[in-house]
Formats: sequence, structure tokens, C-alpha cells
Amino acid sequence: MLRRRGFTLIELLVVIAIIAVLIGLLLPAVQKVREAAARLQCQNNLKQLGLACHSFHDVNNGWPLGAEFSVGSGWTAFILPFMEQDQAFQRLTFQEDSLLNAQWAQPLPGIPGDFTSISPHARNIAACETKFKIFTCPSSGLPDNVPDISGDNWIVQRRAFANYLGCVSGRITDDRRPIVASRPWGGTGTIEDIASLDGIFIARYPHQRITFNGQSYGGMSNGVTMVGITDGTSNTIAIGEALTDRFVIAEMGLIREDNRSGFGRKDHWAIGSDDVDTTNQGDMSEFLFSTAVRINHPRVPSGSPGFAQYELSAGSNHSGGANFMMADGSVRFIRDSINPATYSALGTRNGGEVLGNDF
Repeated sequence: MLRRRGFTLIELLVVIAIIAVLIGLLLPAVQKVREAAARLQCQNNLKQLGLACHSFHDVNNGWPLGAEFSVGSGWTAFILPFMEQDQAFQRLTFQEDSLLNAQWAQPLPGIPGDFTSISPHARNIAACETKFKIFTCPSSGLPDNVPDISGDNWIVQRRAFANYLGCVSGRITDDRRPIVASRPWGGTGTIEDIASLDGIFIARYPHQRITFNGQSYGGMSNGVTMVGITDGTSNTIAIGEALTDRFVIAEMGLIREDNRSGFGRKDHWAIGSDDVDTTNQGDMSEFLFSTAVRINHPRVPSGSPGFAQYELSAGSNHSGGANFMMADGSVRFIRDSINPATYSALGTRNGGEVLGNDF
């Protein structure tokens, strides 16, 4: 007589339980491996950015400017030729609005970016919509592209996020610094000023990359040289990680940004920005951060006390801290438990501070 073999219900349940336990043990290990790989890729991105900045320095005798107010360009745009993206760089236009009006966004509903267009606006927007992997950390968990409406109520339809910001200071806690000053071609006006700050990614006052009526007002370098980093290049942060507030992503394509001090959105981008370009708004936190604000600062809603600090903070999804590129090109993981005074000192290029033992 033929007898059939099979499992009893109890045996089947035991097997399922064993498999569930094995999966439960395996998943954390897989997640740790993935995070280790993401953290390593993030560090490699920062090393490549460091090499590009050093190459820029060798050619231009200075670090790239941080944020070019009234023009809208950021430091990431100027290093494109040094990271094998010269074709994209050659399609960009950096000029004063009154001369060419080359914008990084367009009035609603906007226009698609197009590197092949004869329009400088479409080419600039194309760069803003391009996801350059070197500018994003794999752990950030952000979408590739989102619509973004600026404080001028202009839009980039598919803007690409960035996770790496230049260090502009070790002391400021608010990204709004409006001053009334003379313009190089005559007259006065209110502009944003970061020329007097103590980090590496500042911008020479008042303009850097502008031509006006056929006259040039400077090159792409902001004048901060390696020699000027008297605190030591290994003791000075140049670039760090930062995270866009994912809770405001849903509103980016619906609501114009409010760039008053203490308001706005914690959002970070590369290449260019209408919020940096727009007169007397100067949202430098889109490209820059300050070490006067703790790493992984807790989220603060716009308009609440402490939002200005939160907007200027560095941070990451890596457990316990974030990656930073020092001015000498080395990359270090700095824990968010670091002494605030030590972290602040790391952001200044010539403060003469004595670093704590926790660095």
C-alpha cells in the first residue's frame, strides 16, 4: 500500500517560526551593511568634492564663492569643470539681472529645463533639475526631483536636492544679513552680505561674478586662500552634510517661500537659486551652513523661535552624527555629541580657538 509523506500542522508552524526568527536576525544585519555602504559612498562624495575644490583653488588662487547674492549662483556650480561636468558648466550663465536677467527659475507655471535651448533661463534651470549624484548622500531618503516655488513666486518644476553645504561661519545663527551699501557701478541698495564672515565659503563683497555695461567686477574665487586658513586646514571644516526638512516637501510646489528672518523652509540645493538671486531675500542656507548650530538640530517649524538656527544646521541620517570634509581634503565623521565650543571653532578659518579633546 502506497503511503504519502507530509508535514503535520505543528511541524509547519515550527518551520515558519524558525524562518521568521532567521529573517528577524538577518534584516538588521542587512540594514547595517546597507548603511555602512551608504556612509562610505557619502564619504567618497565628500572626498571628490574636496578634490574639485582644491583643483579650483589651484586654478583660481582661492576657494569658490559660497553664494552670489543678486545673481543666484552657488559654490557647487563653479566646481563643475573640476568634477568632469564642464559641458554643464559651459551652458550656464552667471550675470547681473540688470544686464541679462539670467534666472534660476521662471514665473508660474514655469518652463522645463533644457541644456540645448538658446534661452539662458532654460539652460540654468536644466542644471537645477539635474541630479548630480556627487551632491547627494544615499542615506538622505529624499526624492530625486520636486517642484519648488521661490520667495519671488517663481518656480523650478523639477528641482534636484543636494545634501552637501559649504561652511560659511562658526558663529552666526541666522542666515539673513541685509546691509545698505554702495554698488560697484554706482548708487546704493540693500543687499545680503557674507563677505565679513569667518568660514571658507563666503563671497567677496559686494559682487563676484558680475559684468555690467561691459565692465567686469571680479572672477569666481572669493579670495579665501589656503594660506588664509590660519587655524589649519586639518582643523577647519569646509563642507558638511545637511538634510532638507521632508515635512515641507509637500508644500514646495504649492506655496511661495517666505524668506524673512525666522521663516522659510530648510531646503538645500545645488548650482543656483532664485531665493539667493531675489533682491534682499538672500537665503544662503540653501547652499551654506554654520557650525554655531548643533549637528542634527531638532526640527523647528517655520516662524517658531529657533527656526533660524535649525535652517543653518548640518546633519544627516547616519546614526549619531554627520560626515564633514576638512579644508585639507580629509573626511571625518563628527558626532552630534561634540562639545558645541569645539564644533563652533571648527567652522572658523582664522579664529585662533583651541580645540577640545573630543575632536
